[in-house]
Amino acid sequence: MRLIQIGYKSTMNLNQLRFASAVAATGSFTAAATACCVTQPTLSNAIAQLEQELGERLFARTTRKVAPTPFGAHLLPYLAQVLAAQATLVQQAQAYLRPDTRLIRIGTSPLVNSQLLALMLEPFRSQHPDVEVVLREMNMTQLYGMLDAGLLDVVFGVANGQKGRWTSTFLYAEALLFLPRGAHWPNGARVHAVAFNEICAETFVMVPDACGLARATHALFRSHRRKLHAYSGQAMSYQVLAEWAALGIGAAILPKSKLAAGAQSAYAITDRRGADVMLGFEASWLRTSEQAEHLHAFAHHLRVLVPSIMAGLDLGAPA
Repeated sequence: MRLIQIGYKSTMNLNQLRFASAVAATGSFTAAATACCVTQPTLSNAIAQLEQELGERLFARTTRKVAPTPFGAHLLPYLAQVLAAQATLVQQAQAYLRPDTRLIRIGTSPLVNSQLLALMLEPFRSQHPDVEVVLREMNMTQLYGMLDAGLLDVVFGVANGQKGRWTSTFLYAEALLFLPRGAHWPNGARVHAVAFNEICAETFVMVPDACGLARATHALFRSHRRKLHAYSGQAMSYQVLAEWAALGIGAAILPKSKLAAGAQSAYAITDRRGADVMLGFEASWLRTSEQAEHLHAFAHHLRVLVPSIMAGLDLGAPA
């Protein structure tokens, strides 16, 4: 028997994998290019080269969104494993070269306001200057996957009740606000809040289900047993979401901290009991993470100090 070895030279690179992962997470080539800080042609060309090497298209475009093909859906978990392995390689190299460095690797949803994040972290950093805090902002699915894989120590995101192997603690809650289609809600000058039943028939502009906002909005409608009417397009940022609402494309729902200063009128949303609708945020970590002394101290900080810090902020509905 004669064995014939055929050489194979791969031109695949990590950027191509990151770009494909970003498209899968955002459902948009435009949004993925923005998230990766490259132009859309650069991202599209890189993915096309990756598809050519792999032998089949990874994504199919429709008029509404970009979605993985069956081939792409099959390969995306393996793609994530390669990226996770690369991150582990870098972290292990750093751990070897700097063995005395104590790290806390925090993954955060884009929905977590950066100013609020700073308020939560700064007291701990001041008390523990020898601990290095590394932040990574990604979509929630990727963050929890990295947490399970041991590539992150803590994840900050929208409270979702999925405990699994994680320990979670409440951080804060902020009001969800209604941005009407156009400049103002009818009779808006006389009210600061609208009942959910008054707005549920509206068509809403949405962002991709990556940060937790879309999921929370769908959950709000399910809790009231109402169907969400979503605009066929998707905004790529919270600013665009507000701009589209102001242009009359559709109504929008945003947490208070994501509403830009000077933006259009926004109204508190009250539920069937008359209570303001709030969006909760939590921190999650693997139960085994607290075995390290500095991670145990950080967990204590999150449980005890952060809620008291956040309780003193004006995150409720506007009066």
